[in-house]
Amino acid sequence: MGDKELTLKILWSEEFNQDTGTEPNPVVWGRDIGDGTDYGIPGWGNNELQVYTFENAYVNSEQKLEIEAKRITGGSKGDAYYGPVQWTSARLVTKNKLHVQYGQIVIRAKVPSGKGLWPAFWMLGARMDEQGWPLAGEIDIMEWVGKAPLEALGTLHGPGYFGDHGCGGKLVSEKDFSDDWHEFGIRWKPGEISWQVDGETYFTATPESVAPNAWVYDQPFYFLLNLAVGGNLGGELAEDLPDSNKLLVDYIRVYEYEGHGQIFTL
Repeated sequence: MGDKELTLKILWSEEFNQDTGTEPNPVVWGRDIGDGTDYGIPGWGNNELQVYTFENAYVNSEQKLEIEAKRITGGSKGDAYYGPVQWTSARLVTKNKLHVQYGQIVIRAKVPSGKGLWPAFWMLGARMDEQGWPLAGEIDIMEWVGKAPLEALGTLHGPGYFGDHGCGGKLVSEKDFSDDWHEFGIRWKPGEISWQVDGETYFTATPESVAPNAWVYDQPFYFLLNLAVGGNLGGELAEDLPDSNKLLVDYIRVYEYEGHGQIFTL
C-alpha cells in the first residue's frame, strides 16, 4: 500500500499534448548531444554505446513522448570512442530553460524491456557549469536497468559520494517494471528528499545521510531525461535486444510539497 494521498498544488507540468511526430517543446527541452555535432561522441563518463541526436525523441499519436534507442543497421553515423556508431538515442535537458527547487516531482513512464537498456529521469544542479560534477549535485529521480528488471533506483551524487558510492536506495518489486506504466517521483524540501514509486516511499535522504560530506540540494536543479544503452550501469546487451527500444512518458509534473516548490523559467 502506498503513502496517504496528498492534495497538492501543481506548479508546472509537461503533458506532451502536441501534434503527432513533433519534438518535445523546444521552449522547455533542449538536447544534449555531446561534442556539438549531429552525432556526439558517446560515453558521458559511463562507457555507454549510444550517441545522442537531434532526433530519436518525438510525441506519438497517443500524446506520449517516445525516446527511442535505435540500432544502426545500415549506413554510417560516424565513429564513437569504440569504433563505428552502433546505437542512437536522445537525451533531453531543461538547462537554462526551466529550473526547479523543491516540491513533489513525478514522472509517469513505461520503461523498455531488455538487458542493457538504461532509462533515467534525473536532475543536475543549476551551477553545474561553475562548479562541475559532482560538486553541483545530482538527483536521480528514476533509474532502471534491464539487467535488474525488478528494481527501481533513486540516488544522490555529490561531493565525496558519487558513482558507485552515491547515496541511494531501491524498491524491489515482484513484477518487471517494464510490464506496465509506473509513476516515479521524489518529495523534496529543505534538508530532505524522499523517493516514491506509485506513491510508495522507499528511501529518504537528509544531510546526515551524506555526512561528513556536504548536502548540496538546497538550490535550483534542472531536468534530464534519456535512454542509454550499455555503459557502466546498463551493462552488457542481451543477444536478442531489439533494434528499436522506446522509453514512453505520459507526463512530468511538479507540485508544491509542504509549502515548498519553485519554478524558474529562464
